[in-house]
Amino acid sequence: AYADPTTGNDANAIQDAAGNDVASFAATAVTNDTSASADTTPPVLITEGAKAPKVNASTLVLSFSDMGNLDADASHKPASGAFAVMVNGVANAVTNVSVEPQAKTVTLTLSTAVTPGQTVTVAYADPTTGNDANAIQDAAGNDAASFAATAVTNDTSASADTTAPVLITEGAKAPKVNASTLVLSFSDTGNLDADATHKPANGAFTVLVNGVANAVTNVSVEPQAKTVTLTLSTAVTPGQTVTVAYADPTTGNDANAIQDAAGNDAASFAATAVVNNTSAADTAAPQLITTGDSRPQVTGNQLVLSFSDTGNLDADATHKPANGAFTVLVNGVANAVTNVSVEPQAKTVTLTLSTAVTSDQTVTVAYADPTTGNDANAIQDAAGNDATSFAATAVVNNTPAATDTTPPVIATAVVTGNQLVLTYADESNLDAARTAAASAFAVSSAGNAAAISVGSVAVSAKTVTLTLSRDVTNAETVTLSYTKPTGDNVIQDAAGNDAANLIDQVVTNRTPAPPSPGPAPVAPPPPSSGGGGGGGGGGGGGGSSAPAPSPLREPDTDGDGVTDAQENKAIGPTGAAVGDGNRDNVQDSKQAAVASYSATTARGSSTSVTLVVDSQGGQVKADSTARITSLVQKEVPIQMSRALEAPIALTSFKATLGTAAAGSSESFSLYADPKIGANGYWMQDGAGTWVNLASSPYGGKMVSDGGRLRLDFTIQDGGRFDADSKADGVVTASGAVAQMPLSIVGQASELSGGFWF
Repeated sequence: AYADPTTGNDANAIQDAAGNDVASFAATAVTNDTSASADTTPPVLITEGAKAPKVNASTLVLSFSDMGNLDADASHKPASGAFAVMVNGVANAVTNVSVEPQAKTVTLTLSTAVTPGQTVTVAYADPTTGNDANAIQDAAGNDAASFAATAVTNDTSASADTTAPVLITEGAKAPKVNASTLVLSFSDTGNLDADATHKPANGAFTVLVNGVANAVTNVSVEPQAKTVTLTLSTAVTPGQTVTVAYADPTTGNDANAIQDAAGNDAASFAATAVVNNTSAADTAAPQLITTGDSRPQVTGNQLVLSFSDTGNLDADATHKPANGAFTVLVNGVANAVTNVSVEPQAKTVTLTLSTAVTSDQTVTVAYADPTTGNDANAIQDAAGNDATSFAATAVVNNTPAATDTTPPVIATAVVTGNQLVLTYADESNLDAARTAAASAFAVSSAGNAAAISVGSVAVSAKTVTLTLSRDVTNAETVTLSYTKPTGDNVIQDAAGNDAANLIDQVVTNRTPAPPSPGPAPVAPPPPSSGGGGGGGGGGGGGGSSAPAPSPLREPDTDGDGVTDAQENKAIGPTGAAVGDGNRDNVQDSKQAAVASYSATTARGSSTSVTLVVDSQGGQVKADSTARITSLVQKEVPIQMSRALEAPIALTSFKATLGTAAAGSSESFSLYADPKIGANGYWMQDGAGTWVNLASSPYGGKMVSDGGRLRLDFTIQDGGRFDADSKADGVVTASGAVAQMPLSIVGQASELSGGFWF
């Protein structure tokens, strides 16, 4: 089982490169692939033949038999004290233990070299009675058993190496220094001691540069090259004079000295000239690359900076800059850096971001060098030159676009004559090449016995248009069913996500009523759904008007221009009482800042519409003195865009600002039935262009509020959308809760440097 540490994405979890956490999972069955033939046999010491224990000077080798190799983890080897080595009955301490896994050998280094003819035994005590990590063991973790004093073959020859290494002071191998690295070479019949614990102390060396001491900070030994390398605290510069001296810590052979593999100590040597090979110092700082393929770039939560430099970047992990030295902005918002890593040879610095970047975001990065000079915690090269600070710099966003896995969802179904149009909501268009056949659809009608079949199917953008076998009349109630066929020919989006089946989907009937045979009646016809000059493209019946309001003869308690009887029928969000159109627990008929009326649809049915003035998320502000003085339905204008579908014509209102200053902006919310299929609150500006006030470019938005569609918008008193164009404390406006096919509308943006659809 696994428990994700937090409910959101965080850095200490199972996650992918984009920073998405794997969800917690409960106890889950695990297949046990452990074979019955698992290795449970411990290694056994070989005590006879060519692989019996043997010693040569200070090196004692034990060989083991096992079906696998010995444990290769150096941290698992046994302690030196687990072995007891006796030479002529006297203990000889073990100073080091090394394991060769494939050779299945354990090599002990003795404190004192064995001489020819001496008798040697070795014993071993397993540290525990069971298997543990610090013991002689095989790769399967089986511990070798303890063994008592066992005879060791003494292979030390009479001609054992007793000659100490000698410092080479002439020729190509004479002592030499380059910046902070000083190399000493030695001659010897064998190699130098390979045990890192045997190297001499830093203080055993005295290095003078122009007669001034330069401390040694590290000593390293290369056994086969027979060199000792000293790291100096201060780099030597070209032309300086350098000497080195060495003091052997004891008069005899010991473990912490320059020595060969046989344990012979190199002699002390006095101040010896050192060849200065230091070239002109590197003083050029690394430079951030901002052009070409190596410019800053980000993928998910990994942001990579590349630098140009004559050398590599500093390889010391303790020298890297702090996370806080970087400022990363994503769409102008800070994104914290959680880790900084440096790749010296590639000359790159990689930042891990707290939040993964998405493909459409804009990213910049800035860096502040912690000091004005060179220091250890900065972006720097191997010579210690700090990269300079840099201001916000553009970052190439290589994050791939998120895969679309969301299927299209039906938004509206509208029939006009023999054209039934399905509109889908999806982030991409529908697949026009592969769609469902006509046989996948079934159309039924209440009010007309004549059968309806689907003759053809056409897909464009996010719509599916069905051509029916006959015209639907204005009086019919139409429903549609869609059964997804097997195979690839289905309603789907461009990413291949299939739309779901439809069962008795209610279809909005916008077929116009037939013209009256006699003279026009006194009352005007029902309101149009839009469409100028006879209504093309879904506008329908252009030029018709809503019923003209008659003088109020019924009570209007709050004086908002709507009768109490109408307001008491208002439909609000889920949980609201009838008559409370904005769910503020106050009847609309009793508050002047909220008005509700029954709008007549293009089909002649009614639908509840609620307007709120001085709105804050659909609720009237507590200290508001604004009020609605009129709210009526009006006909659509003749010049209205033919592409704009306005199923409830225009909502016309007048509101006073109360104590707000004349010329100020007022906020409104309008509630409507989402089944209308509106995608905005559309108003006509002074240039005659229809714009959506309930959209972000105009400071508005569309919200689903308890099953109702809430359109939030703002109008300035006396501004371009105030019909009287006067800053007089009164806003008068008419707008359409309507749908515009946004893919066919393009306008220059009022914001700088953009274009919106």
